Amino acid sequence: MTAISGTRRQMKEMADGTIRVMIDIDPIHRPAFLELFSAIDMPVALAPLVANFEQRNEEEKPKGGALAKLAGILCKDPMFLAFYGFDDEADAEYHVRFVCGIESRAELDHNTEAAATFHREFRIPFTERPA
Repeated sequence: MTAISGTRRQMKEMADGTIRVMIDIDPIHRPAFLELFSAIDMPVALAPLVANFEQRNEEEKPKGGALAKLAGILCKDPMFLAFYGFDDEADAEYHVRFVCGIESRAELDHNTEAAATFHREFRIPFTERPA
């Protein structure tokens, strides 16, 4: 059996209870991915790459502070969603993390470049929008 590693980025529960998952795969794995998954609607299996993934991640995660909390509040705000054209909270959270180059909102409080990007790209334009 062959496997390709990736990173889970988003999960959305559909109206019928189906879970839709978005996974980022490094471009170096593109040929192998296209070979293994040449068809749409192909059955797949998912598993974390390490047995104690959740436990290890909890120990390694930086704690979120005020900026992480603000990002979470904004991503739930219907006016924020509409201003940026996001479909829902999960879509907003994904885009904030993607644009800021982070895997977790908590990183906003520990990464000055990500924090500056968050302010420049999201907070300031939203707070300065016309009334």
